[in-house]
Amino acid sequence: MNENTSLMLLSRASQALVEADTVVRLKELKNLALTAADWLKRKNAGDEIIQKAKALAFDAERKMGEMLLTKPPKRGAGPGRGKQGVSQAPCLSDVPSLKELGITTKESSVAKKLASLPEDTFVAVKSGVTTVTQVQREIREKKREEKRRANRKKAEESKSIKELVGIFTTILIDPPWDWSDEGDVNQLGRAKPDYATMTLGQLLEIPVKDWADKDCHLYCWSTNRSLPKVYSLFDVWGFRYITLLTWPKPSFGMGNYFRGQTEHIAFGVKGSQLLKRKDASTLLPTWDRGEHHSSKPLEIYEFIESCSPGPYLEIFGRNKRDGWTIIGEGGING
Repeated sequence: MNENTSLMLLSRASQALVEADTVVRLKELKNLALTAADWLKRKNAGDEIIQKAKALAFDAERKMGEMLLTKPPKRGAGPGRGKQGVSQAPCLSDVPSLKELGITTKESSVAKKLASLPEDTFVAVKSGVTTVTQVQREIREKKREEKRRANRKKAEESKSIKELVGIFTTILIDPPWDWSDEGDVNQLGRAKPDYATMTLGQLLEIPVKDWADKDCHLYCWSTNRSLPKVYSLFDVWGFRYITLLTWPKPSFGMGNYFRGQTEHIAFGVKGSQLLKRKDASTLLPTWDRGEHHSSKPLEIYEFIESCSPGPYLEIFGRNKRDGWTIIGEGGING
């Protein structure tokens, strides 16, 4: 079969597509077009004719989705036998089920997604410029950004912690760890903190879960000794632990066993929010610390903003920053 013959057959198939008036017939045309595209590729046919065959398959699938949306199949598998082996009466509706149509749930879902796309987007899909999955991801992300924009405005205007429920997409917390529950009572070399500390039980009561959006990133500062407690916090706050970011300090600290020169940020996710970038390393630069011995590097804000979307919340924060809401002992500080 040469390309001229193939073009003629594809032309006939296109006409058959116009005339097709059942889901079953459209599925047959889709499968025939895909088989033709595969055969043409193996015969080293030109890219143009192969793309025509693929486009025909997309057209058939989109039309199939339009029919499924217009007249949804009934649920169930149609006439059969009950649990006691008694024959059941057939459904009076003339609408067949997916099983009776020979269509899987996945096939139905993809076809309906194609049918729901705007015409220009569908043309991009069938021409290979994009995919249904990419389009759906872009649509989903657009809706999320609209929600985040509304939440950012709500965070800026909030005057009470009670108004902050479920609006933050990214949360940073630097817990004031109480070392008394970390094993050694006399932790040689560790400077006594100049701020009020909190036990694990007290930290667990912080309503981080309430402030987080359904899709949210959590960054939790921790010393090496306090890491085991972080995982308990994540469980109670509703986050999945993902990985550990490490900050190499510019100078040695003290310690009972080893000279500490690192601190960490445990990173967790609630829902399915992805990172904004693909090149972020788990090893942070050797940034200088802040003005206090327990202060964290200011560069961490820019790093987090490059990785995670706002609105941003910092718990126990000391630094005001545009776009961030701070919750501390004194309440809200935007």
